[in-house]
Amino acid sequence: MLFSRKCVISILFLVSFSMATSSSAAQNTAPVSGFARDFLSNAAIADAKITILETGEIIKTDEKGNYGPINYPIGQPITLVFEKSGYQTTQSATVIVPSTGLTGTYDNITFQVPTIETYYIMAAIIGADIDDNSCHVATTVTAYHKTLDDIPQGEPGATITFAPSVDLVPFYFDIFKRGPLKGKTNPFTKGLTATSEDGGVGLFNLPPSDVPYTISAVKPGVIFSEAQFLCRKGVFINISPPRGPMVQN
Repeated sequence: MLFSRKCVISILFLVSFSMATSSSAAQNTAPVSGFARDFLSNAAIADAKITILETGEIIKTDEKGNYGPINYPIGQPITLVFEKSGYQTTQSATVIVPSTGLTGTYDNITFQVPTIETYYIMAAIIGADIDDNSCHVATTVTAYHKTLDDIPQGEPGATITFAPSVDLVPFYFDIFKRGPLKGKTNPFTKGLTATSEDGGVGLFNLPPSDVPYTISAVKPGVIFSEAQFLCRKGVFINISPPRGPMVQN
């Protein structure tokens, strides 16, 4: 088949335009990835559904509990929702995607998910009366460059604040210091007023809001990153490392 010179030029233009458009789209997105693990055992959670709240896109965790990388618009917020039978539906922090993406050890989006049974047992132990018209949030105030693979991972002696402010008292989790559960979260100690080495904090029954909440950590002489989350009616949010407030170098 023969093509005229004009036809060839048109085809080359279309190909070049298509390549430029694809390149531009790629430059305007960045990769996002992470993984999901069981709260108690730290075992990978395979074949879980993760929904991007802002777009409705659904992705799955693989046999090692990993998801992604997916490409997402730079400068836009991303919130992920984890779902799997037997586990408490869990929402992530809301993160603005940087040009470098969210795939590294210290900036990916992870899930540390309790089973439904564990979730309600923990709530009962700490004395939380769950209101289904509110949201409930847990996070880990993390020491510098600590991840879910580090035990312990928390920064002790920190307190948290919320903006907008709420008239609720956070529950600071203790840590088991000996025995077979050494290094694990201890929900039995009551009355802590700051984080332990566990770093865990829980706050139940926050008023839903269209404006994201910001969690900040405070400790003399220490600077932390901040975390944001969307408080939706009936939702449990767990902002696990490295997305919770983390000590900055």
